[in-house]
Amino acid sequence: MTTKAQGKRFCERLEMRTRRLLGRSLRLALRNGRSRPTRRHYPECVHGGGHSPAPPWQRLALRSFSPREAGADWRRRCLEAGGGEGRCVRLNAKRAQELLADVDTVLFDCDGVLWRGETAVSGAPETLTALRARGKRLGFITNNSSKTREAYAEKLRRLGFGGPTGPGAGSEVFGTAYCTALYLRQRLTGPPTPKAYVLGSVALANELEAVGVSCVGVGPEPLQGDGPSAWLDEPLEPDVRAVVVGFDPHFSYMKLTKAVRYLQQPGCLLVGTNMDNRLPLENGRFIAGTGCLVRAVEMAAQRQADVIGKPSRFIFDCVSQEYGINPERTIMVGDRLDTDILLGVTCGLKTILTLTGVSTLRDVKSNQESDCLSKKKMVPDFYVDSIADLLPALQG
Repeated sequence: MTTKAQGKRFCERLEMRTRRLLGRSLRLALRNGRSRPTRRHYPECVHGGGHSPAPPWQRLALRSFSPREAGADWRRRCLEAGGGEGRCVRLNAKRAQELLADVDTVLFDCDGVLWRGETAVSGAPETLTALRARGKRLGFITNNSSKTREAYAEKLRRLGFGGPTGPGAGSEVFGTAYCTALYLRQRLTGPPTPKAYVLGSVALANELEAVGVSCVGVGPEPLQGDGPSAWLDEPLEPDVRAVVVGFDPHFSYMKLTKAVRYLQQPGCLLVGTNMDNRLPLENGRFIAGTGCLVRAVEMAAQRQADVIGKPSRFIFDCVSQEYGINPERTIMVGDRLDTDILLGVTCGLKTILTLTGVSTLRDVKSNQESDCLSKKKMVPDFYVDSIADLLPALQG
C-alpha cells in the first residue's frame, strides 16, 4: 500500500472515531455550560506540528454559535473574484482594500509577525499606525507566557506599535499567562485557597496571583540528594490544586519529578499555556518552545494537559468576551498554520499568513494536497510576505 493510501485510510479511521466520540463529548460540553480549553483526548492527525484539531464537541458548538456561513460566504466571494481555489491568495493592494473595508477588528500574533526577538519587522509599526488611523480595533493574541499583559503593551510601545498607556495599558493584549489565570479562576473555586505549582516565568506567576491563585515552584530547582529515593523524599507544598506548564528556562529533572508527584494527588489539574514547539528569534534562529515542556510532563505523568493557547478556542473566547467581537468582521494575522491560522478558521475569522515567521508556502501546499481534513483546515485565506504589504492599501 502506498504512503498516500495509508494516509487516506488513517484519516478515514480518524473521522469514524471522531463521530463515535461526538455524542459523549457534546454531553460533557453541555453539562459544563462554559467555555473550556482544548483537551487533547481525541486522536491526532497533525503530525510534526504538535497540535490536534478541535475536539468534536467544540466543532459542533462552532457550527451552532459562530458565523460559519459567513466564513463560507467570504471564501466563496474570494473564489468568484479569481482567487484560484479561494484559499491562500496573495493579498495585493486591491484585495487588501476590499478586505479591510469589511472588517472592524484585526487580531495579530506577535513573535514572528510584528517582531523577531527585540527587532520589529520592517514596516510593521507603520502598518499598525495606519490601521489605528483608519479606526480599526487591534488585538494581540500571543502564546508566549513569559510576559504579563502590561509588559507586552510596553514592548509594543517601545518598538513603535503604539497602544494605550496608563492604567489598563495591557487591555489590547491577550497572552497565555493572562488567559491561564482566567481559566484557573473558573476551575479552582471553593476551599482550599487556590495554589499552583508553576513551571514557568515570574510573569506567569504574577498573572495567576493577580486573580488569587498563589504560586510555588518558580525559578531554579536543582536535584536534591544522591538518587531517586532522595528526590522522592523532598517535601511537597500542601494544597497544590494545579500544575501549570509555561515557558520555563529553569526546567529541570527535579521540577519534572515534583510535577508528577503533584499530579498523582486527586483533583490536581494539569494546564499547559501552549503547545508551540519552537520560538522564532532574529536571523532565522529558533529555540525550543513550551510545547516541548508540556509534552515532557504529559509523558511522565501519563496525563493530558488542558491547553489554553492557540489554536484552542478558549483564548479566542477570552478576547471575544472583553472585545465583543463579531467574527464575520474580524481578521486573524499570524505566522503559524497550526496555531494562528487554525484558530482563525475554527472561529470563523478571515485569515492572513505572513511569511516572516515559522510557516512557509510549502507548508500551505502540503496541507492543501493532504487527504487529511484536519490539515486542510490549516490553509489561510490570504498570505503576505510581511504585514508591511498592507501599507499600500492603507495609504491609498
